Order: sequence, then C-alpha cells, then structure tokens
Amino acid sequence: MIIKSNPTKDLPVSDPLQDALQKTLPLFAQKLKINHYSPTQFAIPDAAWLFKYVFMDQKMRRELLPSNAAMEAGKIVGEVLQRIYADTIYKLHPTLKKVQPFTNEKITKDAALQEEIEKLKEYIPNDEKDSDKKQKYLEEIPEVINNALSGLKELAVASPVTCERQISIDQLEGFSSPLLPTVGRIDFDFGINSHEFGTSLTEPNPTSQADAFPHKIIELKTKWSRLGKVKKDGSRSFLVSSVPATASFNHCCQVATYAANFNFKVPAYLLYATKSGYTIFDSTNCHHLTVDGMKKNLQIMFNTFRRREQILTLYQDFTREEIIEGAASLMDMNLDHPFAWNGMPSELLKEAKSLWKLS
Repeated sequence: MIIKSNPTKDLPVSDPLQDALQKTLPLFAQKLKINHYSPTQFAIPDAAWLFKYVFMDQKMRRELLPSNAAMEAGKIVGEVLQRIYADTIYKLHPTLKKVQPFTNEKITKDAALQEEIEKLKEYIPNDEKDSDKKQKYLEEIPEVINNALSGLKELAVASPVTCERQISIDQLEGFSSPLLPTVGRIDFDFGINSHEFGTSLTEPNPTSQADAFPHKIIELKTKWSRLGKVKKDGSRSFLVSSVPATASFNHCCQVATYAANFNFKVPAYLLYATKSGYTIFDSTNCHHLTVDGMKKNLQIMFNTFRRREQILTLYQDFTREEIIEGAASLMDMNLDHPFAWNGMPSELLKEAKSLWKLS
C-alpha cells in the first residue's frame, strides 16, 4: 500500500459534509436531503443542476451517470502527480467514513504511472467514440504528465505538499452567501519549507500578502486531443489540443472557492497541461485570479446558489416531489445546452424530459 492505513495525528481533521449535517438546515434542504454546493454545481444550468443534484442523489449519480475517457485520463494524471509529490492526501477513511488526512509514501513517476494507467486500461468505454478516445489517451498520458510536472517545477514545489484537502466556506463576511455551505477539494497546496525542485517564484503583484506568499494553491486541469474525422482506412484522426490562451471562467470560480477558505491570503494558480505543453494562470496574467477578481467571481457563484435556494424555498412547505416539480416549472430545461445533458443515459433523459413535460 502506498497510502498508509493510519491517518496522521498532527493535522486538523475536517469533514465539511459531516459538519454541514450537524447544522440546522433550511426546510427545503431537509426535505430534499441536500446539504452543500460545489463549484461543479455552479458550472451547469439551473435545470440540469435540479435534476442531477436534487432529483438524483449521490448514489444515483455514481451508479447511473457515466464517466468518459477524458475524465478517467485526467484522474490518472492527478493521481500520478499526487503519488510522486504529496506528503499528505485527504481520503475517505474506510471504516470511519469520514474524509481524513493520510500520509503518502512517495514513489517514482514510472512506478506511479505503471500502476495508475492500469485503471484506464480497465475502463469500459461508453461507445465507439469513447473507445477511440481511450486508446488515444493511453498514448497521451505520459506526455501530459511530463508537461504537468514541468508546470509544477515552474511553480516550485515546496513541502509539505497536501493534496485533495477538503474545504468548506459558509457565511463569509462581506459576501451575500447562500444558506448552504460550498465545499471543494484542492488539488495541491504547497507549504513553506524548502523547495523540492524548481526555483521559488516572485510575483510582481502577488495575489496574497507577502508573509503568506510561500503557501500556494494549485488547481490542475488537463486537456485532451479531440475527435477528428474517420480516415479512409477506418482509423480515427485526432486534433491535438493546444494550451488555452485564457483561463476558463468556471475554473477560475473553482479556484476562488479555495482561495476564500484562506481569506484570499494565499496565491492561487491554475495549471493547464496538454500533450503539447502547459500554461499557468495567476494574478499577474489573469484578472479573474486577482483578489478582487476572485471575490467578484465568488459572489457571482453565490448569487446562482441563492437564486436556486429562493426557488426551492417557494415550495418548501410541500413534499419533496412537489418541491422538485414546482422548481422545474420555473426553470427552462435548456435541452440544447452544449454539455449539460451530454452522456446522460436515454432512460434518465426521458425521465428528465418528463419532469419538464417535454415527452
């Protein structure tokens, strides 16, 4: 085992989801059995959120909503990097069923890649196109990992390195906050000790106060080659994804959530890695990652959650089913959205259409 079975005792243990359950939830949340939001929930339209995160529970999502080759490949890249550099990884304790920090026994890149890539080999594709992507991404993963490592080197990894730290932000001072907390898991946060490799960065206009600068938050995103046309010989062509010229707004909102956990006093970085290279966005080249930019984006996300809460509150005196039906009546299903309903099994999509009286 690479992750020791005994959690470290010198780190504070926090399980935001369990903490949320201990507080008094609003009536709609009690009836709907929801207790938190996440940046992922913000990134989809209201109707898709209502169906995936209210109508469906976590068990249904895990069992019925399919993954895809790009998601699985991205997980592998993250897990390989964690096994190489993490001092601590937050994981679900197998018996306590709570998220806790575990000490990571670091291994080499080759060893980590050899073990983790087996997961993608075992992954069962959804269809022929997903199968083509799986084969292509098996080839690309080593290059994406190397470019991600170059990005981390530029960011100057410093111990202790913590991965998947679970955070929760609730009723922040200076913000109009939703009633429920917003939770997330930070890909990497670096400590203040000696740098493991790379050169310590000096930002001309750091995101944080100078005394907090050695501590960094890093969110890693991977991009994969896109499907091209089928060639005459029957093989599939691919279009190699270049590194993005600008940071995704939704990704910046995700980073803002993590920064808020540290009162915006820790520099935040968004690292993109592809087969062709890597790029890093921070407060010096992306206004969304300045303190003011992150605060503004966090409030935008909060406003979305507050709007949804106001809709649910209108029907909270009714049954769970009636709350969902009432909320759906005030939301456009937006069936033509470019990604909100992608990959949903036909029977589930049929049920969603029925909820919006479109079938």
